[in-house]
Amino acid sequence: MKTIIAVPDFTRNAHLKKILPGLIKRLNGDIEIIIATGLHRPPTRKEIKVGLGLDKPRRLPFGQPTRLNKVKISVHNHGKNHVVYFGKTKKGIPVYLNKKLKNIDSIITVGVVEPHLYAGYSGGTKVAAIGLAGEKTINATHHPRFLDHPGTTLCSISGNPFRAFIEEVSNLLPITHSINIVNDENGDLKNVFEGKPGPCFRKAASYSKKLYEKKVRKGYDIVICNIPREKGENIYQASRAFNYVANTKKNILNKNSIILVKADLSEGFGKGLGEKRFMKTIFKMKDPRKLILKIKKKGCLAGEHRAYMVAKAMLKAKLGFISKRAYLYKNKGLPFLFFKNSGEAAKFIKKSFKKSAIYCLKNSFTTILVKNHN
Repeated sequence: MKTIIAVPDFTRNAHLKKILPGLIKRLNGDIEIIIATGLHRPPTRKEIKVGLGLDKPRRLPFGQPTRLNKVKISVHNHGKNHVVYFGKTKKGIPVYLNKKLKNIDSIITVGVVEPHLYAGYSGGTKVAAIGLAGEKTINATHHPRFLDHPGTTLCSISGNPFRAFIEEVSNLLPITHSINIVNDENGDLKNVFEGKPGPCFRKAASYSKKLYEKKVRKGYDIVICNIPREKGENIYQASRAFNYVANTKKNILNKNSIILVKADLSEGFGKGLGEKRFMKTIFKMKDPRKLILKIKKKGCLAGEHRAYMVAKAMLKAKLGFISKRAYLYKNKGLPFLFFKNSGEAAKFIKKSFKKSAIYCLKNSFTTILVKNHN
């Protein structure tokens, strides 16, 4: 019996230290854990050790398995030599997936269910369909024809073409079991859903909807976003918070508003292929409207899509970061505000507004604000 356990990378807290030991005890045969990175950078040895709770990990070359605690551990590689063609979807999207998914008896997915800009909610089998996909597949799904579809929205599953793609690809694979993690706004484990992939995910998403979505009665001039540490290591990941505020169906932003994200930004823009494409596009962007029109007309590659989404948020608010590393990014031609601390940001806000309505989000990835006009 050959079993693959697909787990997310460490930008999401799946509490793998707690989940994996009990899961592995229930399994027999040849077991391999694959860390699903999509187009993001591979995790470091230290991140693997900490994230999986493994002692004394051996050297882990990119994409090559090694045995730790009698279980193989490998990192997904999106390169063409590491993926194989599984066919096309009904919409004509080419499906390239990690070649280890061929001729496997069983796949178990571990995911974190939280609001997601494209999938509605992350988690479920997304960790395999996107996290273990090749570059061609990820490029095709992170394209305006998906991103601009009215069904591709936060917290929306029904009628969502991105989610439909995930489900269609999942049906090509022997995914027999899913574990879905739901965290609270502090990142602590709130609930675990386990079972058959489809029903398990739907139950977790329904539970999450009640937990994460919040209606407010008025608009705000300033929204300050706190985010989990793992989401704030680079500008690529942290910039997602802008869209979690600006791109809801009924956002809470007043005219001339500002969205500020508190983040460490220790990795700069990030080190993966997608992050590098994002950085290159952001530096070139002079006018968000022109970038949006260009990408709508010519399309984009994965990574560039993040710049496209940031440009959309820029049409609704000024965007900025509060970071002790702000000095590294100021005056670099970037289209963001940078403040070294909250005090510096407060002075700017005071100069910009006679009187401002401010909303502080404890975790902007787990609290989705929607304006209620009733």
